[in-house]
Amino acid sequence: MSNDLWTRDLYDVVVVGAGPGGSAAAYYLARHGLRVLLLDKADFPRDKACGDGLTPRALSVLDDMGLLGQLSQTGCRINGLEIYAPNGRSIAAPIPVSHGRPPYMLVVPRLILDNILRDHALASGAQFESHVHVTAVEPRDDGVSVRAERDGAAVSFAGRVAVIATGANIRLPLRMGLLRDIPPTMVAARAYYNRLAGLNDYIQLRFDGVPLPGYAWVFPTSATSANVGAGFFAQGKARRRAPASPQEAFTAFIRASHAKDDLAHAQRISPVKGYPLRIDFPTAPTFGQGVLLAGEAAGLVNPLSGEGIDYALESGKVAAEHLIAMFDTGDFSLARFEAYDRALRERFQALFLFCNRVRELFLNRLALNLLVGLAARRVDLKLLLIRIVLGDQPVPERLSPRKVLKVILAGAGSS
Repeated sequence: MSNDLWTRDLYDVVVVGAGPGGSAAAYYLARHGLRVLLLDKADFPRDKACGDGLTPRALSVLDDMGLLGQLSQTGCRINGLEIYAPNGRSIAAPIPVSHGRPPYMLVVPRLILDNILRDHALASGAQFESHVHVTAVEPRDDGVSVRAERDGAAVSFAGRVAVIATGANIRLPLRMGLLRDIPPTMVAARAYYNRLAGLNDYIQLRFDGVPLPGYAWVFPTSATSANVGAGFFAQGKARRRAPASPQEAFTAFIRASHAKDDLAHAQRISPVKGYPLRIDFPTAPTFGQGVLLAGEAAGLVNPLSGEGIDYALESGKVAAEHLIAMFDTGDFSLARFEAYDRALRERFQALFLFCNRVRELFLNRLALNLLVGLAARRVDLKLLLIRIVLGDQPVPERLSPRKVLKVILAGAGSS
């Protein structure tokens, strides 16, 4: 073996990517007593461009991990949500109680959140190595070989299995042959602002002053500061109306009349950072030979709201549960990996297809103005729209445009 290539001992699981999905998987695996190596190309703490919102379903997993108390002290508590139509009309309501989850949100910058999650995984027994840029995960007789580069030198790590949690970066899944084509994405940009007036304990989801189908947000990080951003879907017919870049969409939003007034005396305290969001879960691969994919690496970003932290945490936990069962039984057959895919499909497939249909049907000026106008007069419809945004609305397995409309109207009538 050459001097620039060296291999560590065999780990039970090598987790590639120390974001929410990877760190959650590492935590649950290490807590069970498995030997876990967590790899990331960055050193921590590190910033990550994101909206920073932790929905009730994200908080449910964080509570199970024993982190909700710490994050509640660190983050900004959000008790409600405002939705603004393109014509500027708005609706607002408290976050509803759903499925036994906390009836609130938290906004925690990823600089803080990801470091807390990583530290928690390490405290549970996982090992961590930074500045490791993984270039390949290859099957071998006793598991997988994770090949990488660090500081210009080739390195490799051996694991019985691997979890890929590399977010929107598709280079590794493409090299591994898991992805055949470039998946559909949304793009977004965000910046942090200070000295904001008029903030409260509600987040704002805005469709005024943004390209459609798209959205903007104002997520308070304190009483006077916020994460402000905008995103849009630029595939198919929408590409013709899309801005040239996410930064251009962001600039258009903050220059719109409402945002311009809100930000008149505010101070931008960070660069404007753009980033892609993979929203292809309904058709995305979730496993390969000796490998499970979690979070955005499996396309798990809500195609309507752009939310991904909750799905990353949930899928990281599900991946860990399936791997623990494999180690407990000694069964690493293809059927076990397929069972993980089925578990994710049962949990998320109908929801993502529904959100895709809602985006296609309703993220236009006419429909949004009509829906928000109706919701302003009907509490049931208002709560339904908020549940849809939060990913908490039950949906049928098979969907057509007519059925989506029926779900919304029937759901409003029975709320």
